[in-house]
Amino acid sequence: MNKRLNKNGFTMTELVVTVALMGTLLSLAAPKFTNVSEETQGERNIANMHTIREAFFHYFYRSMQREGYVAHFPPSPKNENNLMDDEWAETVIDSSISLTSPSNLFSRGAVPKNANSYPFKYTTWKDTVEITGEIRYYIKIEDIDIDSPSYGKSFTYNI
Repeated sequence: MNKRLNKNGFTMTELVVTVALMGTLLSLAAPKFTNVSEETQGERNIANMHTIREAFFHYFYRSMQREGYVAHFPPSPKNENNLMDDEWAETVIDSSISLTSPSNLFSRGAVPKNANSYPFKYTTWKDTVEITGEIRYYIKIEDIDIDSPSYGKSFTYNI
């Protein structure tokens, strides 16, 4: 008598081996995905800091071109950590020139934040070069969010 065995489906051994292989592959891929995700967020944060710089430099140059006005960057925030929070972003930069606020300098109508939606630290100052008497204007943009992949990165620019 020739009995035919039903060969449809998987054996329990095949199923266990398949699940074990998939688990091993996932355990190798998950950390890589996390690293790539953090790197991407860090790069986006740096790009946002550069975007802020560009917008503020354009504002500086526009204010420099207005007759009778002194060129300036948007002022530093007055809150505890100099954060570019929403309240600061909606405050008029210089009412003698216009009603423009920092958020108006960006196409989306908001100052960019880091990947965690935390505002960057922003400071501005000016200094005089003793030898030439030239006035240098500075801004510094820094990510002070401890949970951010770009934590501690800062950029200082001057004109």
